[in-house]
Amino acid sequence: MRPCNHILLFCFAEVSVSTLKRIKYEGKINNNVWNTPGKKRPDKPTVSNLDTFDIDAIRNKITEFYTVKKEVPTLRSLLAELRTSINFLGCKETLRRILIANGYEFQKIQNDRYVLMERYDIAAWRHRFLREIAEKRAAGKQIVYLDETYVHKNYKPKKSWRGPGTSGAVESISSGKRHIIVHAGHENGFVPNALLVYSTKSKLADYHHDMNASNFNKWLEEKLIPNLDKPSVVVMDNASYHSVVKNKAPTTQTNKPQIKEWLTANNIHYEKYHKKDELLVLVDKYKPEPVYEADYILQQHGHEVLRLPPYHCDLNPIELIWSQAKRKIAKKNIGLSAQDTEKLIHDSFASITADDWKKMTNHVINVENQYKDRDNIKEDMIDKFIISVGSSSSTTSEDSMEVEILESDFNYSS
Repeated sequence: MRPCNHILLFCFAEVSVSTLKRIKYEGKINNNVWNTPGKKRPDKPTVSNLDTFDIDAIRNKITEFYTVKKEVPTLRSLLAELRTSINFLGCKETLRRILIANGYEFQKIQNDRYVLMERYDIAAWRHRFLREIAEKRAAGKQIVYLDETYVHKNYKPKKSWRGPGTSGAVESISSGKRHIIVHAGHENGFVPNALLVYSTKSKLADYHHDMNASNFNKWLEEKLIPNLDKPSVVVMDNASYHSVVKNKAPTTQTNKPQIKEWLTANNIHYEKYHKKDELLVLVDKYKPEPVYEADYILQQHGHEVLRLPPYHCDLNPIELIWSQAKRKIAKKNIGLSAQDTEKLIHDSFASITADDWKKMTNHVINVENQYKDRDNIKEDMIDKFIISVGSSSSTTSEDSMEVEILESDFNYSS
């Protein structure tokens, strides 16, 4: 054994064999050049291969157990199916957390067995959405879908070809500056001049922290609404900055004089001797349905708003558009500056055609029809069920999960 190897083993006497092999491999592929490890290395998620459409696949697999296999899905049986169908890498407990986070719960049935069921409020929301969007589409309304996403400066494909003398694409230790993207489109293409791209140095994992109601409402007023050529139905998810309440009612955190002021402004009678608890009872009894700032802005200009059901990003074609645009960005994002990356983002979105949008919207219509067949939804049965979307962060992250898919994963109809 050569002396340098003795020194290497001495220096790393308490390091695992796998670490030594990894360091040796890094030097081999980089011509004996090693990168200094960063001070902080974020833990990789247990399920690294899970995207939004995998979540939808899980939902469909649960439905298949009930409707096709005619059996009750357990965590064990569902886990075995998902490992085969979507290459699910998580354990049983990870699957349990994913199901709970996506609207499933165990409900007691008559024979005391516990069956995995979709939450009734989410199912009802989906029913209402499917009926309403079918009604608007049949009336000839233009359906506009909007959403937000992000791209890091160093965003690249996860794999690339490499060989003798060619290192291939290199993954940077730092993700670099984050570019937030806001856009909208319909079956005839993107809304012209509605693209918004801005950068942030935020290190937070959830890009929703880089968006707020002020930025979003400004985009509505300055970029989206002026470029809508006719009254439209705008479809959006329930992110917190989409759902800021304009006519917010007092809560337990509101002081007593402010509660009285609100009651007086809404012509609700109360007695001077009423305690705060009694005033709050009156608030709960008479408070109006929430009016959201974004909805109000759009309605003032003759547009309507439809809210996607939670955990149903498969009903928004712009999620597929994000995937297509990001593949274009990753393909050419080699050694570019932050400024050039932003230009690449604009060019990539400009290259997406009306035909691309038509394929994506047709695919989503097919998904809608599958839900309607499964749920036995009839377009002539208009559901008047009203749900308050609120601003809970538990609803937002699932609605805007990122997707990394290929067009070949779907069968589009023309």
